Amino acid sequence: MSDRNSPNWEQKLEQKFKDLEAEINNQTTPVRPFNPNEDNSNGILTRVAAWYQGLQTPAKVGVAVVGVIVGLSILNGILKLVTSLIVVGILGAILYGLYRALIQNKSNSEL
Repeated sequence: MSDRNSPNWEQKLEQKFKDLEAEINNQTTPVRPFNPNEDNSNGILTRVAAWYQGLQTPAKVGVAVVGVIVGLSILNGILKLVTSLIVVGILGAILYGLYRALIQNKSNSEL
């Protein structure tokens, strides 16, 4: 038991602890705080804008035309979906009104 409490063992343990601490401090890299005003050059919009600016004028016009066509197609699809949902809602309200007027009144009159 007295061998474990010897100063040599404690010094070795303390030295290993210091070595591990130094190794951890060397491995960690400082983290830069987030700055919302900073320009993020790795963003996809920045890369797309840089790619677009690198195109020649006829290619820019072609990309813009295709972009407008795709955008209008997506808008058309969304509007068709909203229209379908409105029609289904109106149809459901009409069917529910007919149910209440015809079916439910018959069952109440039979009692």
